[in-house]
Amino acid sequence: MNKILVPVDFRNQSLIALDQTISVARFMKTEIVIIFIIETGIISALVRREGRLEKLRRLAGERLDHLAEDTMSRSGLKVSVIIETGKVSQKILEKAQELNARFIIMGKNDADAKLQRYIGANTNQVISRSSCPVITVKGKEHNLGVKNIVLPLDLTKKTREKVFNAVSFGLYYNSAIWMVSVLTGGIAKSQSRIYAKMKKAREMIQENGVPCNIKLFEKSGKPDYQVILDYASEINADLIMVMTHQEASFREYYIGTFAHEIINRSDIPVMTMIPSDPKKKRRLVKTFVDPLGIFSRKKKN
Repeated sequence: MNKILVPVDFRNQSLIALDQTISVARFMKTEIVIIFIIETGIISALVRREGRLEKLRRLAGERLDHLAEDTMSRSGLKVSVIIETGKVSQKILEKAQELNARFIIMGKNDADAKLQRYIGANTNQVISRSSCPVITVKGKEHNLGVKNIVLPLDLTKKTREKVFNAVSFGLYYNSAIWMVSVLTGGIAKSQSRIYAKMKKAREMIQENGVPCNIKLFEKSGKPDYQVILDYASEINADLIMVMTHQEASFREYYIGTFAHEIINRSDIPVMTMIPSDPKKKRRLVKTFVDPLGIFSRKKKN
């Protein structure tokens, strides 16, 4: 797990995501793998028929080599490139699995105003099906240092995994964790189960040497996701961590409404994780519970 996969299509947002990957890769001393995918479909079919696919691959390869050299000179890290042909999301997922990537970091382009509620199809597929955490980057400049992590909490059983991931990042980056939630209507703060859970989680986080703050908002007319985004902006957050859900009967993953809105609307990078499957927990524990390998490394020492 010593590689970060970065899909690039040469549009501005994917190049911004690559720039932001450098600080993560530097800190973790990982290799950056840039992947460019020639998407199958009508356009590529025409290209193949006209015998221009190899020319397209050659031109893309030249641009990728230049991009890799520039990234290496700026980062001092190993950078490699891959060109694939096929469905974009499928190739990203296949290559991440093959490389045993620690993260996928990808740019998320702003949607058309009429479609701003919808995550792009490729991003949606990658987030929903990835076996490693995915960080989506939107906007111009970000500090993936990471000094302030926003951790929205609810009453699901997967809170423990989210907390462990946040602690892992907090230890690596010497960052503070800001846990936040919104009360359901009519419940007093002192009587809420979520507040009790947040206090317990804060205690555990602080015992691990990571600064932690908790904030519980009263229910208002503002959507919960907007409350979280406003709070993240207020504290100058560098990263928001959310988790997808698992559909019990089909064992497939999907992006819940709350996470969907956070990913789609946030100008702050969002790290998305899927919950670990109990049947595969031993294989996935490093990815989901300890994505940076901190706790497993302590155990070995």
